[in-house]
Amino acid sequence: MRVTLLAHTRLLPVPVEEAPLALGAGTPQENLIEYAGRICYRSDAMMGKSPTFIAARVREGHEDIIEHVRFVFKVEGLALDRTLLLLASQPTVQVTDLGHDDWVLSMNARNIRDFRAKAGSALADELWRLAAAILPTVFAGAFPETVQEGP
Repeated sequence: MRVTLLAHTRLLPVPVEEAPLALGAGTPQENLIEYAGRICYRSDAMMGKSPTFIAARVREGHEDIIEHVRFVFKVEGLALDRTLLLLASQPTVQVTDLGHDDWVLSMNARNIRDFRAKAGSALADELWRLAAAILPTVFAGAFPETVQEGP
C-alpha cells in the first residue's frame, strides 16, 4: 500500500493587517483552526498568544474546530476491506474508487483522528503521519521521530 497526500487546505496570502490568521504562531492551517476556536470562545484578541490553545480545546472535546482543515489522499494497492469500509462510513469522508485497488480519500483532520482511534490500521497510521506534517499541534505525539510540538 502506498499513500500520497494530494492536497490540503491552503490559505490565500493577504496583508497582515487584514488577516487575524497571520497573528497565529503555528502553520497557516493551525492558525485557521485557532481562529475558528477563538471566534467560538470570543477570544480573538488572544490570537497567537497561547501555543497550547488548540491542544486544550481538543483535549476538552471541542474537536469540531479541527474540521476546518481538509486533506485529499491517493491510496494505491489497498483492496476493499473492513478498514476502508469503516472510513467510508463517516459522513464527511468521500471515498472514490479508481479501480485496481486504488482510491482517493477526502476527509478533514477530525476524520483522521477518529479513524485512527477506531481502526488502528496501517492506513490510519499513514494518514496520521502525513497530516501531522501539516498540523503538528493537532497530531503531536504519535510519531515523535517525525512530528514535533507546534509553536
